[in-house]
Amino acid sequence: MSPNTLFETQIIPVADKMYRFALSILKETDSAQDVVQECLVKIWKNRNKLSEIQSPEAWAMRITRNQCYDWVKTNRFTVLSDNERNQPHSDQTDYELILSDHTQWLEKVLETLPNKQREVYHLREVEELPYQDIADTLSLSLSEVKVYLHRARTKIRSSIEQIEAYGIAN
Repeated sequence: MSPNTLFETQIIPVADKMYRFALSILKETDSAQDVVQECLVKIWKNRNKLSEIQSPEAWAMRITRNQCYDWVKTNRFTVLSDNERNQPHSDQTDYELILSDHTQWLEKVLETLPNKQREVYHLREVEELPYQDIADTLSLSLSEVKVYLHRARTKIRSSIEQIEAYGIAN
């Protein structure tokens, strides 16, 4: 298969996952789009290597992760304050407000996780990557991936239970 065809069949379908992963790290849509675009350009320039790569998806996700952290270093990354993110929306129903609260609680809990745990959790639970691809993406062993995922799930579960029982977040 030609390098162009490999790029179209193996990388382009992963672009949405790359974007979601970048967004989970950067928390800003424009920055995430820029990073993914840079990643796609970088992969395009190295498309001749695609035939040699065992897991192109994991490779693309690793490039995305590295590019995100480079972006953070060079752009003095800032996150929206809670006040900016929590502006009330008058058209929301009670269900939508409850769902929004639960989403915010989960985001706050995820922010308390160490980076590796948060990344492993996102790649497994959101992107639904296989354990081996996560290990390849983050340069971890398979057992480390399982340990990080277990610890993340345990921390999330206990924090959510505490929030639901007492209405407090860490």
